[in-house]
Amino acid sequence: MSIYGVTVIRKSGTELYQEARSWAAALDLPFLPRPLHGTLDQLLREKGMKAVLVATHQGPQVYTEEGILKYHPSMGVPRIRNLKRGGTDHLVQACRLRPGMRVLDCTLGLAADAAVASFITGPEGKVVGLEASPVLYLAVSQGLQQYAIDDPDITASLRRIEARLGKAEELLPTFPADSFDVVYFDPMFKKPVGNSASMQPLRPASYHKSLDGSMIRAALRLAPRVVVKEREEAFLKSLGAQEIQGGKYSRIKYGIIEREGAQ
Repeated sequence: MSIYGVTVIRKSGTELYQEARSWAAALDLPFLPRPLHGTLDQLLREKGMKAVLVATHQGPQVYTEEGILKYHPSMGVPRIRNLKRGGTDHLVQACRLRPGMRVLDCTLGLAADAAVASFITGPEGKVVGLEASPVLYLAVSQGLQQYAIDDPDITASLRRIEARLGKAEELLPTFPADSFDVVYFDPMFKKPVGNSASMQPLRPASYHKSLDGSMIRAALRLAPRVVVKEREEAFLKSLGAQEIQGGKYSRIKYGIIEREGAQ
């Protein structure tokens, strides 16, 4: 039984209904017709699901027991604006990002980190993001192409990101060796960080798998540098991090793992 499904708002009309059915077919997920009565919470409970993708007139939305998630680039926007003002960014520093680089983000989520990477790597670079949750993938991949913001640099950064559906542990072996300059992981923390209540709907819809040494080795086949975002330094060291970076007052750290002989 799938933990994800696809449905539609009530009084959706033929066009939205057909769109939802097409999403369900493309994602190989069950389509759940909306009953005349009852809430989405009830639908989740009845079907034993963690999240449903809802077709609305405002685009795809993901509904979980924690609330509704509409696509937005999260902290990507203020971080890019900070970079445009000449500021710094810990991800940019840890990944040593520069124009023209090829970046693989193995945990795309809302693509905030991918957006920052895309801004720095620019039109000559390449940013590919992997998303294991099919409902998040659909909402985010459409959002990256449709989200409107009054900053052309941020808009262009979002549009350049290439989203791919699949689990990192399954997709990493499919890429040719040395396809990227850096591979990045941002596993979902066990507990939310700080004031991240607005991100709570994302958690039940996300794919949760612990990062392990086999995935790091698979990533090092693709790039000479792997960066992992985490809170626990001990965990980063267990993965083989040779260097740990992060803000002096931040609980978030970036573990850096380099291929033997990499410069």
